[in-house]
Amino acid sequence: MSIERRIEALEKAYSEEPREEDSEERRRLIEELKARWPDAEAKMAREEAAGNFARRRALEELEASVKRRVAERQAREDGF
Repeated sequence: MSIERRIEALEKAYSEEPREEDSEERRRLIEELKARWPDAEAKMAREEAAGNFARRRALEELEASVKRRVAERQAREDGF
């Protein structure tokens, strides 16, 4: 899955309005992310212990990007 599609999926997952047509896909993505999270955290901890904070920075940048895009979309939907 491309990064653009992952961002769109995260935006949909974090949207305040549940979309019926996306509910099955949303559940699948959430379960997939939950299943992968412990391994990702362990890998990130190992890398950080070795002095490599690139994954942490990338995660923080991705979170900021998703939040920004969700806020922009919400503003458009609200007519601002």
